[in-house]
Amino acid sequence: MVAAALRDGAIELPVLPRVAQEVMVVARDSSRGAAEVARLVERDPALCATVLRAANSAIYGGSVEIVSARQAVLRLGLVEVATLATTAAMRSALVDHGPFAAALTCWWRRALTTGLYAKEIARLRRQAVDSAFLCGLLRDVGEPVVLRVLARAHVEVGDGVDAVIAEFRRAAGTLLCDAWQLGGAVRAVVTEDVEPPWGDHVATARLADAFARLATPSPTDAAALNLYPEDLEVIAAKTPTIVASVESMS
Repeated sequence: MVAAALRDGAIELPVLPRVAQEVMVVARDSSRGAAEVARLVERDPALCATVLRAANSAIYGGSVEIVSARQAVLRLGLVEVATLATTAAMRSALVDHGPFAAALTCWWRRALTTGLYAKEIARLRRQAVDSAFLCGLLRDVGEPVVLRVLARAHVEVGDGVDAVIAEFRRAAGTLLCDAWQLGGAVRAVVTEDVEPPWGDHVATARLADAFARLATPSPTDAAALNLYPEDLEVIAAKTPTIVASVESMS
């Protein structure tokens, strides 16, 4: 069923809201200012509310509450607010209230946790944190795509679903990467393509996923990123803040 849908191009992919697409474009254009990002976010009240909730979460540690998109841009920066807006829009597009709502919610929380750990890994390595976050967030983005196919085929929650997800999530995720034009780094992470120039992104996302699942981090991935046991302890120490942030951003 899923294989046939992938082969025939019959999968109905979720649509990324237009405002999120515009925010992504503006954030990458140095000639356009922070005020334009704030204006775009404010055009969508639900998106704006989600961004503000995220901006006030524990991971940013601000003592003064942010009450507007303009304040968020001033405190956090254009790229960070664009990332928050894109994240909120992706949640809206990928998490629905169908028969697999509980599974999708669990997936989203794990994805968000992975993204936040990836961000901390990148910060420790002095790499681009926004790219690392997006790669971690979308590492398993094929899961909700497969669940949408199963829901439309009226497959019931139960035995066999996890096996179907495991088999087809990479192919489904690749379709979404192409449809949303998510770029080479995210696509490499989704497909587990460790060839240059994206090997570090793949290793970062895998290591972040291990932290998110409370699994033992892979020594191979840590070594690939030149991280030592004491570095992993620094990342693990961020867990309470990340957990609190996931609660406020979910």
